[in-house]
Amino acid sequence: MAKVALLIGISQYEFDLNALSAPDKDAKAMQQVLENKEVCDFTEVKLLINPHHQEMAEAIELLFRERKKDDLVLLYFSGHGLKDEAGNLYLTNSQTKSPGGTLLTATAISAHFIQDLMNKSRSRRQVVILDCCFSGAFGQGLSPKDDGSINIKNQLGGEGRAILTSSGCIQYSYEQKGSDLSIYTNHFIE
Repeated sequence: MAKVALLIGISQYEFDLNALSAPDKDAKAMQQVLENKEVCDFTEVKLLINPHHQEMAEAIELLFRERKKDDLVLLYFSGHGLKDEAGNLYLTNSQTKSPGGTLLTATAISAHFIQDLMNKSRSRRQVVILDCCFSGAFGQGLSPKDDGSINIKNQLGGEGRAILTSSGCIQYSYEQKGSDLSIYTNHFIE
């Protein structure tokens, strides 16, 4: 069983979005926790700070590809989360454009893209941690893979998906003045 993680922190934006102070530090702090042999002991942790669109999309795809069933796969994102007119969530990258407040969807990574990769992955142990505005919208469109009955072994045995978000689908996430980390990541790490 491999434990692999991709940590993405986007603090700097080339176009219309405001710079953030915490995401790059958030991702580095998560890396320290995941690589700590006494805490998490992940075997592979990749860190991306302010990647371009193509680099980010490829890294996410490679994270979920060629995994074994018992591999633990973790995707962490800290940065701006934006929604399109239909309410679909997009994770930004350093090249995301939002002229006049309207997202150019071709310049961001859609939640649907990530969900599709998760569905195609052989790994049945997947964790997504999103520290961004509107992150609760990530689960829209996902359907349960059972008949709705409670299976204690599956629910408590660690198999399946966990999606942890810093906000609801219509809420903002915040950075705290005087803190190096975002509020959510700081509490998550603690």
